Amino acid sequence: MPGGQDHAVVYSDDFIVKLELLWGDGFLSPGGADEIAELFREEDLSGASVLNLGCGLGAMDRILARDHGAARVLGVDIEPQLVERAQAAAKRDGLEDRVTFQLVAPGPLPFPDGSFDVVTSKDAIICIKDKRAVYGELLRVLKPGGRLILSDWLSGTPPFSAEMHAWMDSAPGHYFMVTLADTVAMLEDLGFVDVRSRDRNDWYVTMVRREEAEMRGAKRAQLIELFGEAEAQAWAERVAKKAAAVAMGDLRPGHLGARKAGHPT
Repeated sequence: MPGGQDHAVVYSDDFIVKLELLWGDGFLSPGGADEIAELFREEDLSGASVLNLGCGLGAMDRILARDHGAARVLGVDIEPQLVERAQAAAKRDGLEDRVTFQLVAPGPLPFPDGSFDVVTSKDAIICIKDKRAVYGELLRVLKPGGRLILSDWLSGTPPFSAEMHAWMDSAPGHYFMVTLADTVAMLEDLGFVDVRSRDRNDWYVTMVRREEAEMRGAKRAQLIELFGEAEAQAWAERVAKKAAAVAMGDLRPGHLGARKAGHPT
């Protein structure tokens, strides 16, 4: 993906199982179908061609085609096992004619200028260090008048708390976060217009408390059954560290929207 591969391949089978246990079948980031519905609540995708950067298991891609009217959704990712699983899920749901997936290498996207009506991403750009490069590529592949609609993990203003550092140290990969305000400024500087943003920290404070509670209850029992007591305890501790970072305001999801200048053709 744009900006290079800033983290090792981390989505092992075990890690996928843990994330799906936390967030639902097919989801590798918080909120599941409800958060996708919120992200696209005011967006009309009828007949649109959509690119999803960092598609993961492809749950959002299928939702955009099935529930939001997208005519064509292409999900891209740098991890082959995710692309394979996403393709299988689209075929299972009878959506393979409208929802496709492609393995891409780190670096510029392999698509011509002006290829898509909409570009989106759900909590994946956190893994890319060069934010300007990735947003520049998303702008390039948008058609004139095309829309950027995404969610990402963002940060509060540094310096970060001890709680934030503890969570980041426990993460399986490397995360690169900037503030919502800095992201808005970057998009505007690149040439996006009508840039808008929404901080989702308050929402996630509630959600992560629920995650913590679930890790003390039935889901902990499932983790123990699948991975053993020690691994279940380690996972619960990581969720607790994340909850502390969110409560401190250092780790905060955000929604972003913008448009490429010009008129749709």
